[in-house]
Amino acid sequence: MFKPWSKIQWFLMGMGVFALILMPSFSENDVIRKWMDILMIAILATSWNFIGGLTGYPSFAPAAFFGLGAYITAILMNAGFNFFLTLAIGSAFGGVIALLLGIPILRLRGHYFAIATFGVAEFFREMADNLRITGGGDGINLPQIIGGPDYFTRFFYFSMLGVAVLAFLVQYFVTRHRLGYGLVAIRENEDAAAMTGIDTTKYKIIAFVLSSVFPAMAGGVYAYRAAFLEPIDVFDILFSIKAIVMTMLGGVGTVMGPLVGSFLMEYLADYLWSAFTEFHSMLLGIIIVLSVLFLPRGLMHLFQELRLKGWRSLGAILRNNIQRFRV
Repeated sequence: MFKPWSKIQWFLMGMGVFALILMPSFSENDVIRKWMDILMIAILATSWNFIGGLTGYPSFAPAAFFGLGAYITAILMNAGFNFFLTLAIGSAFGGVIALLLGIPILRLRGHYFAIATFGVAEFFREMADNLRITGGGDGINLPQIIGGPDYFTRFFYFSMLGVAVLAFLVQYFVTRHRLGYGLVAIRENEDAAAMTGIDTTKYKIIAFVLSSVFPAMAGGVYAYRAAFLEPIDVFDILFSIKAIVMTMLGGVGTVMGPLVGSFLMEYLADYLWSAFTEFHSMLLGIIIVLSVLFLPRGLMHLFQELRLKGWRSLGAILRNNIQRFRV
């Protein structure tokens, strides 16, 4: 199911990371900030892939843990904690909360589970909106980083890149471990997986915890970069929706799918916004619908099929995908 990467694949991945490391040396700050946003969405998409892609449980929780990590960083930094220490604490706190929440809500399935995770995001937003320690609806300020615009931009870019690389590596090794095979078995048929001896409850909770720690870290980087937080900004359900859409576009349950979908969709959205200011949202929506119709399993699955069958089979593959939607 999941084959270990060849030396060539690791080499190409290493070259990609090396290019991202060198990119700030010859790019303007606007370009670096754009890539920072892409990396942030890629982290959310990769995290969602643990529970939504590999395990098959549709979750709207990334926004909840993103906001949670952001506020943990804000509160701790105002108390004098080091920024990188707050990221570790925030991710650990997000994992603990996911563990406590996962025990009851992972008994639900399908749209019931999705609604429950949506409620979790709204619950945390309401808490942040009413607690004194979070500043309530007035928001909360963070200490500002010392340095010029170039240092500011590059510091947060490399921080986000580090979280993205960590999330990717964890996902890769999970998919090559017994845990990954167990999660896919749950996705395909949970009852059958339980009958083969897989502790489905334990596996699902681990997947849910993994899907929480990296959004919390990304939220912490975002918080320090923004220097001011409001509940409506960091607990925005759009973060979860973007993670789902990007993963579906790239390839649900694949290692590279969330990254490919994030890079492609963010640049496509940026291009449509600049070229079609009045209609960019409509065009982007049409593209997403067409992608779901013609590529329901995402681009990575399409590339795998084309590699096996050849490019001449592209038309037949697309027709087969459309036929799946016929009643």
